[in-house]
Amino acid sequence: MPGAVVRGPSGDERTLYVTVDDGPDASGTPRWLDALDRHGARAVFFLSAGRAEARPDLVRAIVDAGHRVGNHGDAHVSAWRTRPREVRAGFERAERVLEDLTGEPVRDVRPPYGRVTPSIVRWARAGNRRIVLWDVMPGDFLPSRSPSTLADEVVRLARPGSIVALHDGAPAPRAIAALDLALPRLAAAGWRFPALPPP
Repeated sequence: MPGAVVRGPSGDERTLYVTVDDGPDASGTPRWLDALDRHGARAVFFLSAGRAEARPDLVRAIVDAGHRVGNHGDAHVSAWRTRPREVRAGFERAERVLEDLTGEPVRDVRPPYGRVTPSIVRWARAGNRRIVLWDVMPGDFLPSRSPSTLADEVVRLARPGSIVALHDGAPAPRAIAALDLALPRLAAAGWRFPALPPP
């Protein structure tokens, strides 16, 4: 996808970058933080403005645990079905909210559903922002996919620098269980799990 990152830096190292969309979530986010800590992993949490405003304590907990925050917009809308001006305004509002809550620049942006448009690309470039997609999405949002199936998919698809997209909220228990299965297998093979570096 022109104008978007689908894989992070790796050099010759086996590096997997975990990202978590759709939070913060009262039930899921604390479990995510515990799971990532268990595996010595760091992540970028792509947060929505409304959810972040409702749970500023969870936004601070994410940052305090050593993770980074990215912009997932104001509301979870498809840029392919929404007027460009509204999409940009939603990202700008989310950026203000998240920067106020974290006290840090928020330059990473992930459009909901990964739906990138030329308007979003131009807006991101103009503001020195980075659009972050993924090259591994095991489908944790599908209730039919078991944690073991999800874990197998992550391990099978991982390449040096891979960005894996997982989800907070309702999929969190399934996704976290998958992570608990996948990361030890990858770690045994020499993989590391840092947060995606800032742009």
